[in-house]
Amino acid sequence: MRFLRRSLAAALAVVLAAGFLVATPATEAEAATAADFNPGNIISDQNFFDGDAMSASEVQSFLNAQVRQCETGYTCLKDYRQNAPSMPSNAYCAAMPARDNDTAASIITRVAQACDVSPRVLLVLLQKEQSLVSLTRPTQIRYDRATGFACPDTAPCDSSFGSFFYQVYYAARQFQRYAKHPESYNHRAGQQNRVLFHPNAACGSSTVYIANQATAGLYNYTPYQPNAAALTNLYGTGDSCSAYGNRNFWRMWTDWFGNPAGEVNRLIVREQGSSTTYLVNGTWIHPFPNGTILNEYQRSLGATQVVSNGALASYTKGQAVTRWLRDGSGGNYFVDDGKAFRFADCKQVGQWGRTCSYGIGASAEIHAALRDGGQLRNIVGWKGEWWYMADGRRHPIGDTANIGARGMSYANSWMSPGALDEFGMGIPFLAEGYGAQNYSGTQAVMRTGSGLVWIDPAQMELDAFADFGKVTWLSMNAARASSIDLPNRIAVGTQGYVVTNRGLLEVRMAEFGGTSFFSPLTQANVRGIPSAGRAFGQHYQAELGSSTVWLMRDGMREPVTATDRSAAAATVPSTIHRGVEGYLDWIPERSSYSPGTLLRDTESGELLLTSRSTTVRVSDARVLNQLGLDSTPTAITPSVRAGLPAVSMTLDADYGIRCGVDGIASWGQLRPYANATARQAWRLTHEQLPADICAQIPRGSTIDRIAIDNDGSLYLIENGTRRAIDSQRTLRYHGFGTIGQSRISGYALHARPAGTPLRPYYYSGTVVRSQSSGQLYIVDDHRLLRTNATVVAELQSPMSVTVSDAVIATFPSAGSITTTLVERDGVRYALIDGRLVRFPWQDAQQFGTQHFTSISATLFSKIPVSGWMSRWIEDPQGRVWYVTNGTRNLVDTAAERAAAAGQHIHRVDATVLQLLPVR
Repeated sequence: MRFLRRSLAAALAVVLAAGFLVATPATEAEAATAADFNPGNIISDQNFFDGDAMSASEVQSFLNAQVRQCETGYTCLKDYRQNAPSMPSNAYCAAMPARDNDTAASIITRVAQACDVSPRVLLVLLQKEQSLVSLTRPTQIRYDRATGFACPDTAPCDSSFGSFFYQVYYAARQFQRYAKHPESYNHRAGQQNRVLFHPNAACGSSTVYIANQATAGLYNYTPYQPNAAALTNLYGTGDSCSAYGNRNFWRMWTDWFGNPAGEVNRLIVREQGSSTTYLVNGTWIHPFPNGTILNEYQRSLGATQVVSNGALASYTKGQAVTRWLRDGSGGNYFVDDGKAFRFADCKQVGQWGRTCSYGIGASAEIHAALRDGGQLRNIVGWKGEWWYMADGRRHPIGDTANIGARGMSYANSWMSPGALDEFGMGIPFLAEGYGAQNYSGTQAVMRTGSGLVWIDPAQMELDAFADFGKVTWLSMNAARASSIDLPNRIAVGTQGYVVTNRGLLEVRMAEFGGTSFFSPLTQANVRGIPSAGRAFGQHYQAELGSSTVWLMRDGMREPVTATDRSAAAATVPSTIHRGVEGYLDWIPERSSYSPGTLLRDTESGELLLTSRSTTVRVSDARVLNQLGLDSTPTAITPSVRAGLPAVSMTLDADYGIRCGVDGIASWGQLRPYANATARQAWRLTHEQLPADICAQIPRGSTIDRIAIDNDGSLYLIENGTRRAIDSQRTLRYHGFGTIGQSRISGYALHARPAGTPLRPYYYSGTVVRSQSSGQLYIVDDHRLLRTNATVVAELQSPMSVTVSDAVIATFPSAGSITTTLVERDGVRYALIDGRLVRFPWQDAQQFGTQHFTSISATLFSKIPVSGWMSRWIEDPQGRVWYVTNGTRNLVDTAAERAAAAGQHIHRVDATVLQLLPVR
């Protein structure tokens, strides 16, 4: 409370009597709205300390407008005059010269300029204290107490400060004293202040952050704020705990001059018609990026003030508002639910993923308006769950026992939904030996001495990994990326472990097939996983949910019955250690297949033939079929495969077998060679089979060099190849008729690469056609003459055959026969209609002897000879031509036809006509 104040009760009685408190607002301005009243910013420093805000004439005009007619016998303020004394210069006001008969308007403006206090402040002060601006019947006492200066609540006014001039001057001067010596007064700008609602302390108070010196000065002058009742009835009375001084100052200024705090008088503002809302931060404004962030600040900073367009033009626009703030002392804060949570230091800021330079450097007014959230903790309660903040991510705490297990305090900060949305999902917060699973129970992870170990769905069924805390699947996905798998068989140095229902069971790796069946990990990798003790020597293992119990013995496993276990009770512990399905896969399993049984490894697909002493890899099961063994494989697991004897050989598709003797697998038997020459000709690699397999194979008849396949085709076996033979005639022709012939299965025979066919034996005159190109040939004494369809048609041979090019290639190249003109022993013929027609030697000269092809005596003997040729020939169209000197002339005159009469005229083909150009 100010050291000089008149009684609020007395003043209230006076203004009520004058009807001031219930008067309607001035018609020139819009009525004030209680929602716009800000107790911490009643008026801005700019509006308050502005001595040149109005000139004397403007003040006079203002006063004239408030009172149109003063009542008779009274002097209203607009007409008031007095002799104004001179005032020396001091620390608060400039010197003022004396002035006789000075008007109230002049006194107000001269004091305002000397003390740099706005004339509007003095006008409002005069009205709120004594109603002098609007009163039509003012008394002298009102002028003597014009601003209420030096009028304490508990004593009469000091008469030495009486008179209108002194009241105005010393009130203005007092506001400058407040500004120059704020530490000497109760209400100070830039900090939280306890402000009473009424002189009666029982009416209470509230904490108000006073934003500026002007507002602090008003509270030092009149140390009360309006309560809710006074604001609810802004132009009337409230309740018994209502005080009106500062309310009335703000309301009167608003009615006369607009908003005293300036148009922007709240911390959250938005220009009319704009969708962007700003945080007012001193001379800066910062946009809110979304409604979520805005709501977090509004919970303490209040509702948004809507201001006119352009009202924010003088502010500098800064970065967008976030939850992160800084203060002027180097402190960092995180805002949630209208509260500012304080970071302990930059290290903690880093744990939350930021640096100490991040965020808005907020004004003291903003920090004061936000509620104190206290020390920010890295353990946060949020959305009904617990989280740990580290490396800029939120890590779910599925089980709070992890906090104590890591030796950490349970102190936490509780935040509203959405507070941690900006942080990425981290891995679960876990202590060593603790685990977490997703809510659907399909993923799990455990922290060991080296980090995270992934527990697969099958392992989650084990009791050792039950009762894990539950976390979101997003966190589990993050954990998966940074975890290692937990093998079901683990080697830590020379120690072996098996993951069982009770945890890690230490075993001798030799009892489980050796070190190759164990995956190496470090001691740190498994530290924290429960121990199930140790089981050295013979013991029992079984998969969860399986009725099969395995005896682990001598590096292998074998199934045992309950009877077997009872019989072995004296030597084998009865405990059955259980693991997940498949945890014993690949561990060697004893089997009892008879020799010669074909197996198929389900993992690799390999075919294996059993023997007591070894295992034979089989590349083609058809070989077994040809040996008379069962070629239908029995599927085996990798563990059965691991329990078989080592593979010592591979039985390939060569069909050569050695069982006491060398032979070929064919027709369900081992068939020896007829002689050494035959063995050399086949050139097979002979696989030595174990004796117990050989005992299962029947012995068949011998095999020589001539083989007959399933469809009766003949082959000569030579140098490891099969040479096709077209007929027994060819076989005899080449001198192989005395060699033994053996019927061989197609598999064994066609496993031999195809060699050059044996050249067929064809009778001369046989027509041969190429299977691929259709080219025609005529056999001429074991050679082939290239020919054409015209010659073949004239030959009319009864023998023809179509063969491959490989067969054709077996014949020597011997020219061609492209026309039907042939020669034998100097005699020339024309091949016509399957016979040879002889030329007289003189006529042959006319056709051109160079056009005749010589044929062998053998081919000549195969074609009948009859008739004579002449120089007259007929073409396929029936025209007659006369041949002379290698040309032909058409016979078309009567004389020429007469000459041809009685001659030997034969129709010739196109190959002959092409040799004889028309003359």
